[in-house]
Amino acid sequence: MKIVYAAAVAAGLLTAALMPAMAHADGKASDVTVKFCPVEQVRTYPLESRRNIQSLVLQNVLVSHGGSAPVEIVGVDVELMAGGEVKDTRRIAGADLTAAAASGPRVQASGMMDMMAFQFCSGALIPDGVTLAGPVLKDKEAFLLMGQPFAYKGARDAVRVRVQFVRGGKTVETRASLPINSAMSKTAFQFPMTGMWFAAVGPTPHTAHRWALPEEFAFDIVRLGDGTSSHRGDGTKFEDYYAYGADILAAADGKVVVVKRDLVEDPATLRQPGETFDAYGERSGAYQMQLVTTDMSAIAGNHVVIDHGNGEFSMYAHLKSGSETVKVGDVVKAGQMIGKLGSSGNSTEPHLHFQVCDRPDPLACAGIPINFTNIELPYADYPRPLQSGDMVLGK
Repeated sequence: MKIVYAAAVAAGLLTAALMPAMAHADGKASDVTVKFCPVEQVRTYPLESRRNIQSLVLQNVLVSHGGSAPVEIVGVDVELMAGGEVKDTRRIAGADLTAAAASGPRVQASGMMDMMAFQFCSGALIPDGVTLAGPVLKDKEAFLLMGQPFAYKGARDAVRVRVQFVRGGKTVETRASLPINSAMSKTAFQFPMTGMWFAAVGPTPHTAHRWALPEEFAFDIVRLGDGTSSHRGDGTKFEDYYAYGADILAAADGKVVVVKRDLVEDPATLRQPGETFDAYGERSGAYQMQLVTTDMSAIAGNHVVIDHGNGEFSMYAHLKSGSETVKVGDVVKAGQMIGKLGSSGNSTEPHLHFQVCDRPDPLACAGIPINFTNIELPYADYPRPLQSGDMVLGK
């Protein structure tokens, strides 16, 4: 089973203006600056709650050069802090630095940064006219560091990036910091369906969601039947799937701010009998790119977004065509039906993609860890946050 919500591409990032770091180079401002995307904070998700083990993914760091004389980056230290003390350090230098520097130019040359600008803060992280390069940077060149994961025990309150570079034979350093937020959502959410479900994809780093900012803490939810299959028969019809048509419920009180409806569900997007996993992956990937290039908003299919206040918005994606029971401006209560589970948009089988973000746009936002209050995990040792691969009972 392969369930994808723009797994390789849908990383909508914060579009707020990015603030450059102040350099620490003999007390003078440097022409080498460090910026983050997202800019406001990096959020964590528990890996093992009882032992206080957290996970963190630093999505994007950009080191930009704006001077006439070239500089050479010789090392990057990513440090996790607590109370001003360094707790964890990742040193990127030598061959690791060269390899990291090579990835940015490849992505930029492929055109993916233009096609999916939201992945990089819609031009705010990498302005027009800036070329990705490194470790040597000329004027208007930048080094991009992507997707740095960490797991740690205890609390951390900031991530600091220190960049050492050589200019005129002298080694100089610039640095910047970003707050770490380890809180779950302020809103207490109910599970958006009742009964027993399977969290096929979630915030655990071995699934694709964690590497894309809007869906970093999102869940793809299906229903399993006999033999752990998600469908009856050969699975070539939407009606074969146990999840299809299930009621989708508002997860908390709020106001409907987005409704996209009437996108057609195409059964050709389902895996066909005898089709190999690799062949199906190529075909579904091509369909994904077709959506991206023609209608980016169609990635989420038919969907509803609810504003819960506190800067938190829940999204219910891939709904059944024409099933939405709410409209923009409606005030809804937790548990109220808002539509039915379907397979519209970038979906490889009927499922609900549920995420909470800091903005109403399903792509141009940053994900927020979801505080579920009415779930039971029958195979967990103790109550804990929902993880990828869990069976979950929505009450």
